[in-house]
Amino acid sequence: MNLPDQDNPNREIYNTAYSGGEMSLFTPEILTYDREMIRLRLELLRRFGSGKIVLDLCCGTGSYLRQEWGQFLNAVGVDFSRKMLEVFKRELGEEMPSNLLLLEGDARRVPVRSRTMNLVFSFTSLYYVPRVSLAVAEISRVLKPGGVAVFELGNQWSLNTYVSERAHRRQGIAKPFHVSCPAMVRMIQEANLDLIEHRAFQLLPMWGGGPFWLRPLTDWRWKWLLGLKVGGRMLDERLSSLWPLKFLAFRHLFVCQKQ
Repeated sequence: MNLPDQDNPNREIYNTAYSGGEMSLFTPEILTYDREMIRLRLELLRRFGSGKIVLDLCCGTGSYLRQEWGQFLNAVGVDFSRKMLEVFKRELGEEMPSNLLLLEGDARRVPVRSRTMNLVFSFTSLYYVPRVSLAVAEISRVLKPGGVAVFELGNQWSLNTYVSERAHRRQGIAKPFHVSCPAMVRMIQEANLDLIEHRAFQLLPMWGGGPFWLRPLTDWRWKWLLGLKVGGRMLDERLSSLWPLKFLAFRHLFVCQKQ
């Protein structure tokens, strides 16, 4: 069920250069900004997935699925990295939960039958999928009519794209495959998904990296300021939602419904 890897080096990178620990959610040094992003994602899973059949696309080591799988009627995790799935199974312990199934597969050709899922979600992952429109189409295919998709895409016109591409070349981390904001909306429409909610984040990279002259804008300490709440939402989201800053923000979170 897997597509050839010629256009995507990331399967090999995840299988060789990553340990799985990079996907941990609650590390000792976690900041308020990161906690708020995690809280938002878990809240969406509870809202749309409780008591439902759920697919975690590009599940990795199951950072989010393991937090909430007990809420779901049944859950499927799909990832193209055998190593990450092995870490997932190891962290679950000796016994696999009866309502959880893990599958190795490509996000652009998901090994799941059509119209079987109530919720499909994908966090912090689709940025690394080339021709990501194929993955969005697959999300739509496996959803039942009226089902919900919650996923994130990365904006190619963001500062984070430059920093990520540089880090890929110099440090060998995953290669980014980001798309423009108009392309994101277009692929959602072409997949027959109705857009319910569109939220933007990460106006600045906030994870370091980049050349020395750019480091004042990439420093992780921006999270202290941009993580402050303004009217119930982080300052980062408030700024990232403004026109035209929305077209420069990196992380775009979509909530869609299958027609």
